[in-house]
Amino acid sequence: MKKYFLYLVILASIGCSAPKKVSVENQNSNLETIKNPLEGTWVLKNVLMGDAMDMPCGFVNMDKVKEMNLTFTDDKGNSSDIKKLFGRSSVNNFSGGYTVLSYDEKSKTGKIQFFTLISTKMAAVNLDFMECEKRYLSYLEKSVDFKIEDGKLQLSLTIPLTGNSSSPWGESYRNVLYFYKK
Repeated sequence: MKKYFLYLVILASIGCSAPKKVSVENQNSNLETIKNPLEGTWVLKNVLMGDAMDMPCGFVNMDKVKEMNLTFTDDKGNSSDIKKLFGRSSVNNFSGGYTVLSYDEKSKTGKIQFFTLISTKMAAVNLDFMECEKRYLSYLEKSVDFKIEDGKLQLSLTIPLTGNSSSPWGESYRNVLYFYKK
């Protein structure tokens, strides 16, 4: 009996340690299964707004804000295509869903879709932190591109500018969230 129990424990541990997979469409439109490149916890370090690099909540608030992070899981929600995510912004915790639309293993780039994020409703004494949180969650939900390189994650959105050819950013404005793997 003890021998069978030991086999069961070994088999269960092997099953629990198997790498989690994600199916993505490759360039030939065939579905292939690869390890989910986003899975894990990522800590927000910088934010690029157009051509200005900033700390998560501004240089003035450096070291005053709790760690802002994002955790991608392979756990699925109500839909088989949507995976769960959760994290912490400058004040509140949040959760939601995401789908990896495509991922190129060679260039380490891909397309992602975020689904409505919900958060707790705590208020901060410092209104700057609430503005920071609003910006972070907005950039996060709107991000469509991602790149993973050397333990760093970039989530970005390029916004085309119309009607203003004299813009300092040219024809588009880019928001990028820079994360480091925890």
